[in-house]
Amino acid sequence: MKNKNIIIYIIICLIIIAGIAVWETKGFRTEMQFTPRKEIELTNYTGIEVSDIESIASEVLGNTRFMVQRVETFGNAVVIVAKDITEEQRDSIVTKFNEKYGTKLEGKNIEIVSIPFTRIKDVIKKYIAPAIISLALVLIYFVVRFKIIGWKKVAIKTILTPVVAELLLFSIISITRLPFSRLAVSIGAGLYISIIIALTVIFENQRNKFIKELESN
Repeated sequence: MKNKNIIIYIIICLIIIAGIAVWETKGFRTEMQFTPRKEIELTNYTGIEVSDIESIASEVLGNTRFMVQRVETFGNAVVIVAKDITEEQRDSIVTKFNEKYGTKLEGKNIEIVSIPFTRIKDVIKKYIAPAIISLALVLIYFVVRFKIIGWKKVAIKTILTPVVAELLLFSIISITRLPFSRLAVSIGAGLYISIIIALTVIFENQRNKFIKELESN
């Protein structure tokens, strides 16, 4: 059993090292939300179907990578985001939009907004402080409640398990070249919560087992 665990630990270490190496050389592959891009917003008062706008954008922008996002709760505004949108392309999109929805928008009144590169660390860093604070509080609680099974063991597992799991997750993303997105950050947060819950269950079971053994003796 110990040999099996050692093999698992070695594999995890190798994956993390490989992930860091790939990140150092290539960085993360990012989705469009993180790359330099341009966007235009289209609105009307009767509602917009995203599929319609995707068809129009595909026809005008051709092979240019783009996405369409709804920005209004009532469905009457969308944003077209692409690596580049020229004034001619904007005007053509607006013309086709008017033909589709019977609106009278003018291309010159639709601003092409340029959005600079978004650094991944700027997205992640806002989660770092809350994660550290919450982990510190959990650590204090675990050490106090589960000291009967060995506070050092509890402290080490509480700190290392989520850290290693997060490193493993982002290493896999780095190695497989999956696009880094806000979804990845959400998965990381969900993984952290799941690990804390799992540790709580594990420590609680160990504590109950230890108490039963003491009572039986």
